[in-house]
Amino acid sequence: MSPHINVQKGFTLVELIAVITIMGLLAAIAGPKFIGNDVFEVSSAHGSIAAALRYAQKTAIAQRTTVYARVNTSGRSICLGYNNNCTIPVIDPATRDPYQKRFSSHVRLTASRRLIAFDGLGRPVPNVSVRYTIQNTVDRQQPDKVIQLEAETGYVR
Repeated sequence: MSPHINVQKGFTLVELIAVITIMGLLAAIAGPKFIGNDVFEVSSAHGSIAAALRYAQKTAIAQRTTVYARVNTSGRSICLGYNNNCTIPVIDPATRDPYQKRFSSHVRLTASRRLIAFDGLGRPVPNVSVRYTIQNTVDRQQPDKVIQLEAETGYVR
């Protein structure tokens, strides 16, 4: 009779945890290199512009004054101010600095109107619809993101 030797094959818990940890680190470090950040930069610019327009409108209503939003398409930025050139800036509540956002060079901004204001009732001045388009300059296959500011109400969608 031959003795049975019971040999179990497999990995120990320590080995599995080590492999999972190494794979997680590789995914965190190498993953963004394959995906690219330009997709996120376009979404970020879209969200930042929409948020800035909404904040300008709400600030104008809260303070019963006129607040301007200026989009610089060549400089890829937006600023908010109490005058049309942002030299008297609206303060960003998050940073306590003048409200100004700059976007990546991978983003192209176009605007049907670069300067819009909101009066104390939140209406756009002049009373027109404005269309902002954010495009990816790296990946032309990515669809454009659009922000529409409605006339009369100043609704941002």
